[in-house]
Amino acid sequence: MTDNATPSPNATAAPRKRPGRRPKGDKDVSRDAMVECAIGIAQSESLTEVSMVRIGKELGVAAGMVHYHLGSRDELISAVINAAFKDRLHQLPAISGEWRQDLEAFAHSSLATLERWPGLATYILTQNKFRLFQRVQPGETDYGLAYFDHIGRIIEHARLPQPFAAMAYHLLLLFITVIAAEKENHQAPQAHGDFIRSYLANSAHAYPGASFLGSHFVNVDSNATFESGLALLLDGFEAWRKGPA
Repeated sequence: MTDNATPSPNATAAPRKRPGRRPKGDKDVSRDAMVECAIGIAQSESLTEVSMVRIGKELGVAAGMVHYHLGSRDELISAVINAAFKDRLHQLPAISGEWRQDLEAFAHSSLATLERWPGLATYILTQNKFRLFQRVQPGETDYGLAYFDHIGRIIEHARLPQPFAAMAYHLLLLFITVIAAEKENHQAPQAHGDFIRSYLANSAHAYPGASFLGSHFVNVDSNATFESGLALLLDGFEAWRKGPA
């Protein structure tokens, strides 16, 4: 998966200047406290609920104070996503050196993390910023970059020819994120099985192909889709390792 944000792996870079002067006549709350508040909202509700105004209300300060410390909503969202990516990275199993086993473990762990952060998968699929790299403060770790490095080392062990290694990464992350978004938005066919059955019931003769698919399509759930799709991807990667045309 690609990203338009510029990574900041250099921990010695000068800190960015805060926009404007500190608002007067209002109590102060630290940047860390604001970020922690945003993380709490993202974990308990959804990333979509995180905003400068919401943080100000939660902490009892004016939105101007939040802007003073964080600069923009982009800075706030990136800080929250970096926390989610830290969680994702720390949950990954250690690399064993067996590429297929490692990618299976990677995929399951990554999906589980996305499920713990509601709204994150949908954000990653629909936004260009912060899909991978984050805007970190001096001395902070960009956990998107660290995660990218982790899977890069796994795929390197698979000895995939270039540029198939990059495509394998993109396909795998796209697949994991789509399944996570399907789960959080309740889009699996099984979740709407009754509607699909009733809709197809009166058109079986006119649309036999739809009837053929629909009889079992209504039973497809996200977990079965994930396992089947992951196996297909890994089988494909195995074929690439043998020297694709």
